[in-house]
Amino acid sequence: MKRVFTILFMLCVATTAHGQSKIDQLFAFACNPYPTCRDGTKPNSIIQASDGNLYGTTNGPGGGGIFKLTESGQITVLYTFKTNPKTGFYDQGYSPAELAEGSDGFLYGVNSAGGPNSSSSGTIFKISKTGTGFQVLQTFCFSCTTGSAPDSIVAGSDGNMYGTTGYGGNFNFGSPYCPSLGCGVIFRLTPPGTYTVLYALNGTSDSSLPLGVIQASDGNLYGTAGSFRPGTVFKFELPNSQFTTLHNFPSGIFPLNRVTQASNGLLYGSTRPTNTTNGSFVVTIFSSTLTGNVQSLQQLTLPAKKQFAVGPFLQATDGNLWDTSYVGGTSGLGIAFAITPSGGIVDTLSFSPAVGVSPIGGVIQAKDGTLFGTASADGTVPAGETANGTVYTIKGLPAKQ
Repeated sequence: MKRVFTILFMLCVATTAHGQSKIDQLFAFACNPYPTCRDGTKPNSIIQASDGNLYGTTNGPGGGGIFKLTESGQITVLYTFKTNPKTGFYDQGYSPAELAEGSDGFLYGVNSAGGPNSSSSGTIFKISKTGTGFQVLQTFCFSCTTGSAPDSIVAGSDGNMYGTTGYGGNFNFGSPYCPSLGCGVIFRLTPPGTYTVLYALNGTSDSSLPLGVIQASDGNLYGTAGSFRPGTVFKFELPNSQFTTLHNFPSGIFPLNRVTQASNGLLYGSTRPTNTTNGSFVVTIFSSTLTGNVQSLQQLTLPAKKQFAVGPFLQATDGNLWDTSYVGGTSGLGIAFAITPSGGIVDTLSFSPAVGVSPIGGVIQAKDGTLFGTASADGTVPAGETANGTVYTIKGLPAKQ
């Protein structure tokens, strides 16, 4: 039987097995005053591209933007999403999520909202790593059977990009969850920009609102669905497009993010209940085989707040699975934590206003072993400016071989 621990958010301390890891600010997004924010604000998750630089997106002011950041903290704003002065619409979309690097060397991303008219609800775009060649490849609408409100995109081993939309697709009036907004879709995008719906969830046996996919070691796509709805773990087989629900979580339990595959072949993710317990959510970390054998490994008791996010896991070079929570820690302002593949807590680091708070999107790892992530608020900036989020580092882990 797997051991299940509970880590109370007020007990989280910055300790590690070696006593080396700590959170440091690499770069802070500043305004003087808002909305005069030269580099954007409220950064989302970041990636490290093949050129060694970090790339990410911001959510404000206005429609957000795309930035490049060196490992030493030098920033370049590559693109800013703005309204069309004639129509008032964000033609390219707004509210960008994470980026992914394609096999062609371009950066691909999704905007979860916006577009050239009032019925638009998000876009897929590409841009070079120098900030040139920006293109909108796909525009979504609220009533589109091709999807609505894209939430993620990843690179596949076949050179194509894969992702999900939270809504659109199948407007199943037999489902209590998605008759008006749609149940969400899984899509493929070829590098030239050809968009194809691979599967539209049905809102019942498939659940709805998919939260992104990964390509696992068997070549198939795996993901979770059902945020604020009964949740599932699913498999989507390539190239035969067979969708299989691998696991149904109990009623009232839904996943917080997409899954991650570790070196042991298992998928890892987290769930939370719909309802609070004594003003807190009990987040359960789980593992799943590729056939859907799910086991609960660990529990985190975190304060219930209006904004609540736990990122996808990353297996780092220390062998542990690292993640972040938007809330929790000694001040309730967020934590970075690590568990062993069997579920034991080995590291819990609390965020503070000096280095940024409310982390989002988990972490990535650079070649030298450094973990990078984003905090969506606060940070340390020169006097007279206001901080609006940071890119932070966690060091002390082994370098990549």
